[in-house]
Amino acid sequence: MKKGLKLSGVLLILPIVVGVQNQPSDSLYTEFTMGAGGGSYANSFYTAHYRPGSGCDGGDYAYHEYREKITYQDAGIGIETQLSQKTKLGLRAGYIKDKRIKFVNYDPDRYKLESKTSYIFNPHFSLDWKYFGFGLGCVISTNGIYYPSFKLEQYSNGKNIIKSAASHHFRLGNPKYVYGSVNYLENIPLISGGGYLNYGVGTNAIPGVSLWAGSSGKKPFEKESLLLKAGIKLSSNWTLNLAHRSAKSNGRYINKSIKENGFSVNLNYRFYRR
Repeated sequence: MKKGLKLSGVLLILPIVVGVQNQPSDSLYTEFTMGAGGGSYANSFYTAHYRPGSGCDGGDYAYHEYREKITYQDAGIGIETQLSQKTKLGLRAGYIKDKRIKFVNYDPDRYKLESKTSYIFNPHFSLDWKYFGFGLGCVISTNGIYYPSFKLEQYSNGKNIIKSAASHHFRLGNPKYVYGSVNYLENIPLISGGGYLNYGVGTNAIPGVSLWAGSSGKKPFEKESLLLKAGIKLSSNWTLNLAHRSAKSNGRYINKSIKENGFSVNLNYRFYRR
């Protein structure tokens, strides 16, 4: 949270791009989005070995840190349609291909990296007013959404895998000027588009461009980072959207710097039904 507070000053100056459309006031629209990206993040995990004492001395535990660089590629598509001026219904789908830690015979000193592909589905709805909006959805994944874990037992019982979760977003302020927003598990694509949790401020005040700047939180990354998004209106129907985050994680006990980054591109097509 301290990182987020430090970013608040930057957020007021650098709002990010999200694809602006000059929508007629009485029209309803349907839009399609498709995007892809990739990057890497650090995965630290710790094991404990019991060391028995001698005589009357009790034993203790020796802790060891392991660190691996996890690379990933992800892609996603989405469709969202207005049912009314305030109500929207949609579906997001996509996949994440990453590498995951697997212990060999539950031995804390023997592990390997194995590639996994997880397919994700996210039906959702939202309600929007001039100065406020929110949305909810349900995320379901075939092989789970992976994130770094810091205890061996979490790997053993699968606590570092999200099988299902509620997605959501909140907006406060008028998008035509300046607004604040928070979203969880809603990016297209999911990780390279900013990670699981984003919060910041944006503006659509610049003709043909929308800007947003804020935080790309932890999960699956170890370190919170500045996240920048930009959208450029290519025509009355097409918008190009970019997202970028970059940071380094050094670990707790050993100084092994690992890049945690993501970059994605997506295209949005909006057509008006009346």
